[in-house]
Amino acid sequence: MKIADTYTDKWAILRQLVIVLSPLILGILEIWHPLGVPSKSAFDSILPQVDWWLTLHLLQVPLFGLVALAVFLMVKYLRGLAARISRMGMAFFIVFYTSLDAITGIAGGMLIRSARNLPPNVQSFVSQQVNLLFFDPIIGGSTLSVIGILGAGGWLVGVTAAAIALAQVGVDRLSVILLMLAAILFSLSHTPPTGPLGLMFFFLAVVRIDPRVWNEPK
Repeated sequence: MKIADTYTDKWAILRQLVIVLSPLILGILEIWHPLGVPSKSAFDSILPQVDWWLTLHLLQVPLFGLVALAVFLMVKYLRGLAARISRMGMAFFIVFYTSLDAITGIAGGMLIRSARNLPPNVQSFVSQQVNLLFFDPIIGGSTLSVIGILGAGGWLVGVTAAAIALAQVGVDRLSVILLMLAAILFSLSHTPPTGPLGLMFFFLAVVRIDPRVWNEPK
């Protein structure tokens, strides 16, 4: 085997690992994403598990990037409008979705943790500040916001367009449908149940597809 072939094989293996493992690892983590309690504020819901909240959201930042990279790699060698739209959609996702996670997830978690041992009146004030982060129309993560729509919309468009581009090169219908379901469900929310379910569909799709589809120029 030539040296060039060895390097090519190594890159193909690495590419496949990113494509397969990124959604699997992120999907497993999202199963344990804390959820809000309807009768409690965001502050009171997160406070008992704030350390895990922060750990999870710190892990999500690189994992969101890796999942976006997985989609980029899936369409790297594909040509046409759908592949170009997929790349643009994932660019929006990686910029705005990671921004959303950093603002509401990490910054919000830091605020909550800093108030863990403070007097109730101070915690009440911090709770109000957390609500401003979570429900702000520009940066909020618990409501429709500009950053949230751009990030989730980027995922929806990027993965749907990737599914269409793959269908155009002969990928089977079930894999395409699974990718489209992943696009819809994860765009609704990365929290349970839609987030883990969407990433599970993504994982099931990519393990079904022949890796030569994204390892060989078309």
